Amino acid sequence: MRDALQRMLSPKSIAIVGVSSDFNKLNGRTLKFLLDKGYAGTIYPVNPKYDEIAGIKSYASVADLPEPADLAVVAVPAKLVIDTVRQLGAADIPGAVIFSSGFGEMGAEGKVLEAALTQVARDSGVRVCGPNGLGIINAFEGVMATFSQYADGETPAGPVGFVTQSGAFGTAIAALARRRHLGFGLFMNTGNEADIDFVTGMSAVLDDPRITAGAGYIEGLKDGDGLVALAEKALTKEKPLVVTKVGRFGAGARAAASHTGSLAGEDAVFDGIVRQLGIVRARNEEHMLDIVQAFIHTPLPAGRGVGVVTQSGGAGVLMADRAEELGLSVPVLSADTTEALDAVVPAFGATGNPVDVTAQFLADPKILLDSVNAVLEDPAVDIAVVWLQLMDGYADLLIDIFREIKATAKKPFIVCWVAASDAASVRMSEIGVAVMRGADPTIESIAGLVQ
Repeated sequence: MRDALQRMLSPKSIAIVGVSSDFNKLNGRTLKFLLDKGYAGTIYPVNPKYDEIAGIKSYASVADLPEPADLAVVAVPAKLVIDTVRQLGAADIPGAVIFSSGFGEMGAEGKVLEAALTQVARDSGVRVCGPNGLGIINAFEGVMATFSQYADGETPAGPVGFVTQSGAFGTAIAALARRRHLGFGLFMNTGNEADIDFVTGMSAVLDDPRITAGAGYIEGLKDGDGLVALAEKALTKEKPLVVTKVGRFGAGARAAASHTGSLAGEDAVFDGIVRQLGIVRARNEEHMLDIVQAFIHTPLPAGRGVGVVTQSGGAGVLMADRAEELGLSVPVLSADTTEALDAVVPAFGATGNPVDVTAQFLADPKILLDSVNAVLEDPAVDIAVVWLQLMDGYADLLIDIFREIKATAKKPFIVCWVAASDAASVRMSEIGVAVMRGADPTIESIAGLVQ
């Protein structure tokens, strides 16, 4: 079973059952995306209407394929799905992504059809991702087993594995990540979860050595014991797991049940369990991406002590308040630290915690460099945050400073660079420093690291 999942995530060959030669149709997009992204594996279009599509030989049925494909993309009407899965099993194809809707999300009759699909998949030895799903993307290898419009744009590969129970909302999260220059190396939408559920999918994703952090969107869980095992696996592999789970209250829980047929469950129980297991829970998609972005670049702090260095006294107060509100500590700095800061910070600045270096550091960059280093060396500080705004004309200078701090610091730090340019954000990522979009997201991300 594990081998089947790995073949699905990293297929050397893909069969597209029900493919269309019209690339504007949903069942034509997968082939278009595979060609656009330069997928290096073998593609088998399957549709008796065509002899070839885009210069690729088409087959009348799965039984006619010259070899078992690693993955099948099923894009046929719901009434044909079960028979198609039987054919996949007979052809020794280990896994299928099923786009088709009309199953458990349609009510009682659909649930009966979905239960039959689950049984046939098990009897046929075929792992199923879906139905009613957007499929799988492996950005490392150009695997676009999806019809999502997300694949129309750039699909940058990165160290984040993302599993979502919602297709459209999951796509929106992937698009937000792309705007943040945060690459989703692996993307899986589990849909109605007739077979592969969130836990199974995320476990397989975390097995990929190119993935260093997992992110997930959950509406409901069917396998509590599996969640415990997944959390233990993530901790063992030292791959942090950040999830957003919705359906917290009555209306949301009802909506989740009608969307994919998932039961949201008792939210307080879920919340308590994930806190015990080391899973970090995010309120929403932006919060989730903030925390993931911090995890990708930032070592874990040894404790709750936060040192704040800013060019704005107001921003320092805001972050200090939020830190204490979230149970973090903003410690009084030691006499040695204060003495070191007094030697470099202008008299009109502040050398408490928060530290206000003022804009004077632009004339003398060592003010910022020495101040951050001094704060990081304080025994009560476990992690530092540096707050800046705009600074487009000084990006090169700042990046050099942060590169130097990164090279010598023995403790982690995060930069809150409000309204940073895209170019500056990309370069900061390249030197391995997390750049956050605002004061609150920065402190909340630190709270996630501490948790």
